[in-house]
Amino acid sequence: MRGTAVQDSRLLGLKSWSTTGANGMVKKIVINRSAAKINRRVMGGLALMAAGSLAGCATSPSAPGPVVRTGTGMISSLVAVPAGYDTFYLSGTTGTLPAPEGSPPGAAGPDSGDTEAQAVRAIEKIKATLAEQHLTLGDIVMMHAYLSADPKTGHGDFKGWTAAYTKYFGTPEQPNKPSRTSITVVLGNDATKIEIETIAVRKPK
Repeated sequence: MRGTAVQDSRLLGLKSWSTTGANGMVKKIVINRSAAKINRRVMGGLALMAAGSLAGCATSPSAPGPVVRTGTGMISSLVAVPAGYDTFYLSGTTGTLPAPEGSPPGAAGPDSGDTEAQAVRAIEKIKATLAEQHLTLGDIVMMHAYLSADPKTGHGDFKGWTAAYTKYFGTPEQPNKPSRTSITVVLGNDATKIEIETIAVRKPK
């Protein structure tokens, strides 16, 4: 019987040994190795389930809301951009025309027109630059316009600048209006009437 028991325990994946108690009787202790392995697997699975439950309880970040623009005039007095948006800073852009190809260095370009004409040309350049980043003029949140001083008045041509600006911002096709600052400065050359610097944002996907 003892030999049979040992053989059966081996077939079942059991580990056994004998020990002698205080009363002199031989006791056989049998440990089921397969059961021990199963217990370890069960405990491991429970640990993974617990970790998954804790991860599910963690609060996932919500998507940022829309840009909020405040103001009733032709510009926004305040633009609030939620955290998480991507920001794009565009260098100053002018609307002056370059000198013809092949002209010597420093040669003057053709007449680039007045402030309105140059502003329209500059905004079109900005529009093209934004498009390369899959952005539009409606994504602009801040604008700085630097106007050249008129020698006669000492002031920039704000009327011409406004005429160009209102063709692109606050319209039925593009109602968004940025915050904006327009100041009179001394620009790099007499031909340049305006230089426009912009900041645009994009909602993360």
